[in-house]
Amino acid sequence: MAEITAVDVKRLREATGAGMMDCKRALVDAEGDFDKAAELVRERTGAKMGDRVGDRTASEGIVHAYLHAPTPGLPPKVGVMVELKCETDFVAKGDAFLQLASDIAMHVAAMRPAVISEDEVDADQLAAEREFAEKQARDEGKPDRIIDKIVEGRINAFHKERVLLNQPYVRDDKRTVRQLLEEFQRTSGEKIEISRMARFEVGA
Repeated sequence: MAEITAVDVKRLREATGAGMMDCKRALVDAEGDFDKAAELVRERTGAKMGDRVGDRTASEGIVHAYLHAPTPGLPPKVGVMVELKCETDFVAKGDAFLQLASDIAMHVAAMRPAVISEDEVDADQLAAEREFAEKQARDEGKPDRIIDKIVEGRINAFHKERVLLNQPYVRDDKRTVRQLLEEFQRTSGEKIEISRMARFEVGA
């Protein structure tokens, strides 16, 4: 029987858009024959082939914990837990996925996001922020025609400061945490999402 490697599975997934385990089973059943495996995938998952990544379910993943000691040799003062999800245990068990979870947890420790996505921002708080930004712009004598643009700029800055996915990644501020996830999603071919996070700091 032909040996089925991770590279083979990834290649078939990229060609068909099917799940990792579907691809692996097809390659096993096809005894390593790529074309035959691709045909098996199409027969077995035809209705799912056109699904977009965003429509799929991330039901696997890991919970990663990170501890930060501001002073070397002394006890940690900051702790973070992050639940990072994907579609298959094949990806969840990989070193790259674990590293991604570690990088995100370290970012949360350093940048103190309040929520994961914009959808989680408190509506009343956002409305108050928008009202304050508009009043400030008017008090500064800004023309009416540009006030809306100024307010949106302030709201974007608010999200950039408090929303994890909108924050510039702490190790590379030329990309956001959302872009970091999207890059891994393209590489793995699976839906990747941060479902929960918690940050603890002594004295905070």
